[in-house]
Amino acid sequence: MDARATEVISAIMPRRRAKREQDVVPPEAEAEPPTGAVAHTAGEPQTARRSPAAPADATPETATPETAAPETSAPETAAASSAEEPPESGSAPSAEPGIDEPPPRRGTTAVRIAAAVLAALVLVSTAAGFANRNTVDGGIVDVDALDPGSDAISQRAVQAGDENVLVLGLAADRLREPEGARTDTAVLVHMPAGGGPAVTLSMPATLEVARPPCRRWDPANASYGGSVPAESRTTLSAVYDVGGPACAVGAVQQLTGLLLTRFVALDLSGADALVSAVRGVQVCTERPVIDRALGPVVIRAGSTTLTGSDAVRFAGAAAVVDDTSPANRIQRQQRVLADAMGQALSTSTLLTPGAPTRISQALSRSLITDDADAAEVLTLARSLSRAGTAGDGSTPAFLPVPVNEQPNTRGHMELRRGDAEDLFSAMRKHEPLPEEITAPAQRAAASALPQGVSIDVLNAAGRAGLAGQVADSLRAQGFRVGDVSDAPESPQTMVRFSPDRADVAGRLTASLPAAVPAPDPASSSTVQLVLGSGFTGPVTVPALQPSDEAVDCG
Repeated sequence: MDARATEVISAIMPRRRAKREQDVVPPEAEAEPPTGAVAHTAGEPQTARRSPAAPADATPETATPETAAPETSAPETAAASSAEEPPESGSAPSAEPGIDEPPPRRGTTAVRIAAAVLAALVLVSTAAGFANRNTVDGGIVDVDALDPGSDAISQRAVQAGDENVLVLGLAADRLREPEGARTDTAVLVHMPAGGGPAVTLSMPATLEVARPPCRRWDPANASYGGSVPAESRTTLSAVYDVGGPACAVGAVQQLTGLLLTRFVALDLSGADALVSAVRGVQVCTERPVIDRALGPVVIRAGSTTLTGSDAVRFAGAAAVVDDTSPANRIQRQQRVLADAMGQALSTSTLLTPGAPTRISQALSRSLITDDADAAEVLTLARSLSRAGTAGDGSTPAFLPVPVNEQPNTRGHMELRRGDAEDLFSAMRKHEPLPEEITAPAQRAAASALPQGVSIDVLNAAGRAGLAGQVADSLRAQGFRVGDVSDAPESPQTMVRFSPDRADVAGRLTASLPAAVPAPDPASSSTVQLVLGSGFTGPVTVPALQPSDEAVDCG
């Protein structure tokens, strides 16, 4: 071997040993790559960067092992040169030398996208629900009713923090006849600041009160006009008719010495629209509701769904058979309001296109408040719908204001002054209420169905023998049948009845979906089943649920 070959081999061998050592990189070398190394992809040989100090025409004889390039083929040299080009200015920095970046996982990316979409939907739904909640609140008619600075308030400091809410039920026209007075029910809900037991105080609409000077109320525009002088002897219902919410609040503060903090009035004339806006309400009644004037309203106890017009009849029934308690009448009204407001504020309703606006428009005709939004009205209505039902303190105690048993010569109910003042004083001072007033109010004893009630059956269908067939069916069910005869032909089947036979008439009407009740206020002890030409039969009369088997609606 000549000297020239020996020299070349001596130059090549160190370079090859160095390359083999680079191929097996110790762990510490992976953490800190040597200066001049570049990132490379898996499977590519790592190539040393040409030293910028080396001349371009350097030969193997003069190059050192650190700067000399290994012997490669032309394609390999071109690929290495391409990989060693520095990044262009402004391009993204290369990955950390010597560390391979794993590609992103598709599953992880999909989860992140789904989470982002879900968060966006929640945000949009929350914003929409909040805006629609404001729409519902905006439908409530807000009026100036409260007068916290009134001189009629007694022991003001002691009452600090108490909640006293005046709740009125304004009657709809019953039997399509204008009402003489709008105020149908009135209750004062007292909630002591210290967390004592809540009390619901019922006041009859005919309660005699003194009306303070007021501004005249315009119900059509929910506004006040000119002043009206005081009146010493009038009824609570007349106070509202003349002076509206503000005058009613003033009269009650003057009567009780309590500081009223909120006012709510449910106008039953607009309840039809409210119930229709929420597509009906579900209410519970402990007993059947059969009104002597309206006829059968709810024939069976328990939960039932009412449409708008039926809900108004349910809330407005004032002469219910076997039920004279004012508490039950108030509860019926508040159960309608509670279910309607609960649906109005539900998430599904608030997010239903058009529903909040529809409900808002209905509320503008049915609800009047001062310092009470929709959520507060809902809470109050739910509480009143159960007032006095539990008997264990979990629901507000229901107490009637103490009044004389008989009206005075003006036809007004008068307070028993001594007992009433003891009650109002105890409420103001947070003292125990007088025992003679807090004794549980007993429901009117349910009278049995009248013995020997007879039902007349009249054939107005023009079909021979029809009245006799129906009469036999009624006898088989235990009814006494009176007159069986023909009547002038009529297409409509109806049940004529006098007020004292509303219970039996209600059972008959319920058994005949096509029949209509026809109350006859001038008659007595009368029940007539008039069979029209549209009658198809048979007659299966449901048994009236006994009062001692009343449903628990708590």
